[in-house]
Amino acid sequence: MKTLVRATNWVGDVVMSRPALRALKAADPSGRLAVLARPWVAELYRLAEEVDDVLVDDASGRHAGGPGRARLADEVRDGGFDRALILPTSFSTALVLSRAGVPERIGYRGEGRGPLLTRALRLDLVAGEHQVWKHLRLAAAAGAPLPAAPDVSWDASKAVRESARVRLAEAGLSGPFVAAHVASFAHAAKRWDLARFADVFDALSARGLPVALLGSAGEKGVNAEAAAFARKARVFDLSGMTTLPEALGVLASARLFVGNDSGLAHLASAAGTPSVVVFGPTDPDATRPWDGPRADGRPVRLALARRRTPCAPCGWAICPIDHACMAAVAPAEVLEAAESVLD
Repeated sequence: MKTLVRATNWVGDVVMSRPALRALKAADPSGRLAVLARPWVAELYRLAEEVDDVLVDDASGRHAGGPGRARLADEVRDGGFDRALILPTSFSTALVLSRAGVPERIGYRGEGRGPLLTRALRLDLVAGEHQVWKHLRLAAAAGAPLPAAPDVSWDASKAVRESARVRLAEAGLSGPFVAAHVASFAHAAKRWDLARFADVFDALSARGLPVALLGSAGEKGVNAEAAAFARKARVFDLSGMTTLPEALGVLASARLFVGNDSGLAHLASAAGTPSVVVFGPTDPDATRPWDGPRADGRPVRLALARRRTPCAPCGWAICPIDHACMAAVAPAEVLEAAESVLD
């Protein structure tokens, strides 16, 4: 059996979808499991041992526009896949796989794409149910048994860690450090105050822990602002300097991760790094880094810093009122959470 999984586009969702990939491979170990992914997450999937092949959907390049989408459909058709699981819920992802003629196409209905699927499931997650089950139910629809304990762990290989070490050395950083992600370019409401992050960094400097700020090149301005607020901590900005696998290596090598609810928070926890995540407008029951048991038996050390407010969780990308859900979280609470996972 040749199975194609159309991957999600965001790093956090990629981490949360890994139990589904593992379930598919376990159900058909002699089959071929391929992933179709956007360029920025494709390189991360290449590190997953259960994935045999990675196809790239370059929607901003060779697969842009009508001719590009037709080209992508032809490339998928050439793969000779027996079935496809479509993790995103967009119309466009189902259209490509329908045009490619994949015989069995499994996904969630919505956006009028039901006729493009051979099996259209209803998305029926209850309030507070973790998103990891959203992807696992698609795997179950393809015949994969659901695991008793989903495992999102994503270990960094020796080569990945070495590449990360080189990037850290280029930035002037060696020895124990804290990794942090203070930006959230797609969802500003999830961003905790930068000056408060700096207060946390200053306090952690008493432990002799400098800070490596991660992020994309587009987040360099936010990182520079956060670094400027720090009075005692040594802060090293790695934004735009690492590939996603190298970011995984940095996170796996860190003593601690501190950040907002973002994809890198999910990746840090999956790498086994003690992690503190500040939550505000999003629901941690549904979108926190998965804290179920790891297959390797290592403890999951995750702490959430959160103050409940009547208006949260909400769907706003930018808070239209006072951002109380994030403003109420004090640096002392984040530091207390950090001490709990460090010790």
